[in-house]
Order: sequence, then structure tokens, then C-alpha cells
Amino acid sequence: MSFRVSLGGDVIHYLGAVGFFRALDESNILNNVEIHCSGFSCIPAIVYLTKPQSSYNILSNAWAEAQKVFKNAALTSLDELSKNILLLYKMSTVINKESSKKRIQEFVEKFVPSCEIAESDNVKVHAFDVSTNKDVILYGNSKDLLLKALPYPLDFAPVENFISSSWVFGISEGDGIIYLDWIERNTPKRATDYLLLATFARTSALVNEKLQRARFPYRIRLSNSKDDFRIISLKFYQIGQELAGAIKNV
Repeated sequence: MSFRVSLGGDVIHYLGAVGFFRALDESNILNNVEIHCSGFSCIPAIVYLTKPQSSYNILSNAWAEAQKVFKNAALTSLDELSKNILLLYKMSTVINKESSKKRIQEFVEKFVPSCEIAESDNVKVHAFDVSTNKDVILYGNSKDLLLKALPYPLDFAPVENFISSSWVFGISEGDGIIYLDWIERNTPKRATDYLLLATFARTSALVNEKLQRARFPYRIRLSNSKDDFRIISLKFYQIGQELAGAIKNV
């Protein structure tokens, strides 16, 4: 049975997971590991699967653009996120389904290679089906899968009833779990603060339960502006090296 590794994906910082895949590849165990991704971690999983040699450069460029396209998922501050939600509320902004999908589509077309993800492949792309309230593993063309796996409620409408599982369950079960922890425990001041804390408290509780059940849990604490792509990918690389050594001894 394959060793199962699960990655979160609620913030764009998961693009740095390319470092993790590089470490597993260098240890010659990448093909023996089943990768379960959701949200933004699915981008480096697919890019590395198809273009390992140029994956770092591709994702480094994607990082810069992702901060513009996925604005709220680029924030690692509940305070900033709360301000944005309050602004959207005051402006009575309604998400246009077509333009919402188009923004994701343009990003995916630019940075994600086209490939077929089959049930036999070791990359498992998760998305949440809002029509059935279930987490689903998707198969098919990589670009089509990401259109369904990337949308998150604050900036995008569901695509064919799918949104990012990361914003619902946080992360899937795994023998090894890597989670980016960015939620501060500050005292709420605005109504939107309470709303966000209530939402993320549920997700955090689910994540903590899964981390406790995992044989090899890893939690990377983000520190806002200090975490650029190079630093985050290095952190993922170091965890990959550590986990690769542990897997070989299992």
C-alpha cells in the first residue's frame, strides 16, 4: 500500500510545495507516495508531475501573479481578510460566475501544463461538491480539474458546483500531513472578525484532529510578509527530506 501524504491548499503559499516534491524525487520515493492535494497545493503537484526540471521557475512566476489573481488567498492575516469582507459587504459586491471562472481559467492556462490525471496516478486532486456536500477526488484533464479545485468563497463562485476542499475540510486524512498554519488568535473587534473566527475555528478543529491521527504531522507557521516563495519552498524541501527518511524506515 502506498504511503499517503496530504497537503492543505487554502492559501497561495502552498505553491511552495514544489520543494517538498523535489525532496521526495531526490530520495527516489516520489512514485511510491500517494499525494492528496486540495486547493493551491494541487498546482505544484501537477506542475512537478509534468515538468519537474522547470517546475521551480514556473511556480516562482506563478507566485507573483497569484498574489494579484487570488487576492484574499494571498493574505495570511485575519485582520486584513476581515477588512476585505467588510468592504465587499458595504459595496454589495456580487460575484459574477463567468468572470470568476475566466480569471481562474486564465491563470491555469498560463501556468499549468495539460495532462490527464487517471485513477492509477499517485496525485489525487480533491474538491468539494456543494450540491452533495461531499469531498470528491477528481480525474480527467489537469486544467479542468483545477478549475474545480481552486475556487474559494470570498473571491470566486463555484465551478460546476465545486469549490476548494481546503476551505471546507482544511486537509484530507494522511499518513503524513503538511499544513500551513497562518490563523492568528487575536481578539475580534468587528462583526466580520467574529464571522471569520467562527468559520476558521471549525476548519482548524478538523485539521487538528487529522494532524493528531497522522503518523507524521508537520505544521509550518507562516509569518506574513516574511514568507516569500523561496523561503516557503525551502521549508517544504526540508520537511520533504525529513519525511523521505522516515518513510524509508517504515
